Parts: sequence; structure tokens; C-alpha cells
Amino acid sequence: MLMSDSTGDNKTTGQGPLPPFKSWRPRRTARPGTISKLWVGVGVVVLIAAVLITGLILLARRRPAKPVAVMQTPTDTTWRSRSFVVKSGEIMSTLLTRARVPESTATRIITALRYGKFNFRRMRPGDSLALMYRDNQLLRVLYHQSHERIYRLDLDSADCRVSMVYQLISRTPDLIQGHIENSLYQAMLELGEKPGLIADFADIFGWEIDFFSETRKNDSFTILVERKLADSSFIGYGPILAARYKGRIGDFYGFRFTDPDKHTDYYNAEAQSLRKTFLKSPLHFSRITSFFGMRYHPIRRIRCKHSGIDYAAPTGTPVSCVADGRVTFTGWKGGYGKLVEVAHANGFITRYGHLSRYGKGTKSGVHVTQGQTIGYVGSTGLSTGPHLHYEVSKFGTPTNPLRMKVPRAEPVKKAYLEQFRTLRDSLQQVMAQMAGAMRPPQPDQEQH
Repeated sequence: MLMSDSTGDNKTTGQGPLPPFKSWRPRRTARPGTISKLWVGVGVVVLIAAVLITGLILLARRRPAKPVAVMQTPTDTTWRSRSFVVKSGEIMSTLLTRARVPESTATRIITALRYGKFNFRRMRPGDSLALMYRDNQLLRVLYHQSHERIYRLDLDSADCRVSMVYQLISRTPDLIQGHIENSLYQAMLELGEKPGLIADFADIFGWEIDFFSETRKNDSFTILVERKLADSSFIGYGPILAARYKGRIGDFYGFRFTDPDKHTDYYNAEAQSLRKTFLKSPLHFSRITSFFGMRYHPIRRIRCKHSGIDYAAPTGTPVSCVADGRVTFTGWKGGYGKLVEVAHANGFITRYGHLSRYGKGTKSGVHVTQGQTIGYVGSTGLSTGPHLHYEVSKFGTPTNPLRMKVPRAEPVKKAYLEQFRTLRDSLQQVMAQMAGAMRPPQPDQEQH
């Protein structure tokens, strides 16, 4: 093997010393028998593993698996609530005390509500208070003044935050139709409607119809009204848009119209106001038990003139003043019992007798308006049972209330007649379309 010589003469070849290089050794080759033994060993190990796995699988199939116990940790996010309805005369502090809210927490709640411009004077019976707890700790308070007005208070260890909860309030038109069997009140209740809507309908035609002396069986009524929904739940009615009453007494329409001067009223199809200077009756729903004229007195046992009309109604039924005027007498007056007397324009005087009590603020000298509650039905004085004695006189002469001809309020102004007619026609069209959609198909239509 050649070795480099650092002292050798390389001039003859024209090259310098050889560069250094690493030593090299040939690789060892495995013996022929070694590879065969290695593969045999691997095969044995794989076979043993396969046998063990198969045995475990068969054993698992023979023995049912034990159920695994699952640990359930108690949740700390469970809410519970308590609700309270505001009672008559109750204030926030007494309400919270009744709800067993600690005094310190109650102070925080009242302070937060005051900061949130809560009007404590607007608390009314029927409002509701909801207390929401988590892990027995009061964390949220909801006060419902109405579906549109809900106060929310969130409490924690350091603060009490107040906010308003706004629900989605929608209005949808609906057509209500029915026939009278016994009374308007009963007919509408059987349709599932609320007393408030019945009163609103009666108010529209209150100057035209006495719904207890002039209604008859099979009379019909139609109402186009808005239903108010809060998150798809019914919460009340909007204004009646149009109404109709058809019976033996006549065919009456009422259309709600607001003119450009922002004056809103109900008018008939000829744009005449449905309001008159006198209501047809001082009671919304009652029946006449004694008419104007000669009669046999049930207590005095003599035949004498009856100068008014007697309406049978339960004790406590509100009595409305039939026209604007001034109270001239409030007190006890012989057979009238508790009486309210009101003087009106053009020499008219009305009297309301046998009352159980007087309306709030009703006393001699005060001004009262049409429809205002001036008393409540009773049975004071010469009376055989709860009823209202109502009479009218003009310049001292008794007048039959059922035959009075009184002027109407102002009609639609001429400048706004075209707008009214457009509205009237559109409402009638809507009522006709909705009534057609509600009408069941006829037999000849079902065959197509």
C-alpha cells in the first residue's frame, strides 16, 4: 500500500503531496443461517400474540361487561323562580317584604329602580314581580307593568344593574262575526272574546242602540279589530277599525277615521258622527224592568206615573253619565235613596237613583263628562232589588229617554270627505274579503 512521503521529491511528476483520506474497511456480511433463524423467531411471537388475542375475545363474549358507573356532578346553574302579584294599595317596599327579600337587597333594588326612572306611582294591582334564584342566591328580578313594559334587575355581589326587556309586539287584523241568541255580551263571550272588546263595540253604537231593550234574537254583528300579540301570544286588542250591527232595529255601520287634524272618531257610512249629545243608556249591559209612563208601584201598591226607566243590574255595576254637564245634587233623597242629579245644556236634567255609592269625585258643583262613572248600582230607598232608576227632564218636564231626539256631534269636515270615503271603501272591502275567506264552501263548490 502506498504511503505519502512529505519529504519525497515530486518534481518529476509535477504533483504535490497526496491529500489525506479516511481509512476504509469492508462491511461484514451476515451468515446464511442467521436470517432464517430471525424470521422463525418473529413468526413464533406473532402466533403467540394471535392466540392470546383470540382467547381474550372469546372470554369477553362469554362474560357480560360490567356497567360502567358514571359520576354525575351536581350542576350549579339550575334556576328557580318565585312570582308575586301586586295587591291593592301595595308599594314596592311592602311587596319586597312580602316576597321575603332581605332588607339590604330590597334597598339595592329600590335604589336601582329609582335610578332607572321607575315610576313607583304607576304600580297597579295585577302587576307582577318575579324573583329568580340560583343556588338559593337572588340574582335577577323582573317587574311586569305590562307586556310592553318589563323592568329587569341583575344583581351580583358588587352591583345591581337595571334594564328594560322589550318583547316583539305585533298587530294583526281579525274579523269577528256572530249572531245573538240571548244578549250581545253572552254571544261575544261564547266566541271567546274578552269583555273589553264587548264594551268597546257597545260604546261605538251606544248612541244608536240600547243593547238590552232593542236587540233581538238572530241580530248579527261584525267587528274588524286589531289583535295585539307579544311573541305570538295574545295580549289584547287594538282599536276597532270597523263595525256593523244588523237587526230589527236597523243596519248600523261604524268606521274609525282620524282626520289630518288628528281628530279621531267613529262615523257611519254617510260620514255622520255616531256620537250624540246623550248616550242611549247609562249602563252598558242591563235590561229594562220598568218603562216610562203609568205603572203599578211594587212597594206603594198604587198605580202611578213612572217618570223614568228602571234598569236591572247587579249591585256595583258602574253607572255612566249620559252627557256632559254639572252635578247639582249628590246625596239621599227620599224614595230615590242615594241620588246623583246632573244639569246639561238646553235645559236637560238627568237623575240616577237607588245607588249603592257614588263615583270618585262626584259631588255637587263638579263638571262631569259623557261616559264618566258617577255612581254604582244599588238598592237604596224604595227598591225591591238592585237596579238603577234613570230619568230625564227638559225644563222641568219629564221626558221618555227612549224617545229622545238629540243632535249628533260634528260630522267629517268637508275638506276630508274624500279621505274618509277612501278609508270607508277599503275597510268594507277588507271585511268582505275576510268574511268570504271565513265562509265555508258551498256543496256545488266542493264538487270542483
